[in-house]
Amino acid sequence: MMQAPALLLPQVSVTCPACLSGPGRLCTSHGGTRYRRTTVHQARRAAWTTEQTAKSRARAAHIDGKPAAAPPPAPTPAPPVDTIEHGTPRGYQQHRTRKVPFCQPCRDALNAQNRERRAAARQGWNGGRVGEPTAPPPVPTGRDCPVSGCGELASAPQPAARMVHVVWPYSREPGRWYCPGACQAYGLALAEVRAIEDRHE
Repeated sequence: MMQAPALLLPQVSVTCPACLSGPGRLCTSHGGTRYRRTTVHQARRAAWTTEQTAKSRARAAHIDGKPAAAPPPAPTPAPPVDTIEHGTPRGYQQHRTRKVPFCQPCRDALNAQNRERRAAARQGWNGGRVGEPTAPPPVPTGRDCPVSGCGELASAPQPAARMVHVVWPYSREPGRWYCPGACQAYGLALAEVRAIEDRHE
């Protein structure tokens, strides 16, 4: 047994957790009836590795038998510098860009800017004149048109060279002569409405 290669392994210096062989003794198998001459249990290797790691940490933590000095505390980071231009519309946009809660001075500055812009827009519109708009006077259209011949039946001759013949298919409204433009549109609308009424009957 003394010539077993396993005795030269450094792991033999610790007790084997698997077979309980003490330091300097070979590991055994089959209930202690057979020696492991060339190797040791994996549990013994793990125990030896754990012991060496603990010794290494102990050596690193102690110098001349004294515990190592604790590392100095980390410096407290300085608070971030506030570079927001508070109390200005630009500061309001900086709040939004940096996702920082808006402060009241920046809100007030933005509201004042918006009021000024609205006032300037009202001043620029219509030359600065404000108030209720004046409704234009009504323009006679269709049968109320003062032009002679506007609204006459199309059976009559064309009253004037520019008169337009307005007729709509299947309409109860007969064809008529109208002035071009608003009177013509009135005649078309009237003829179309009366054609719709016929279809519903």
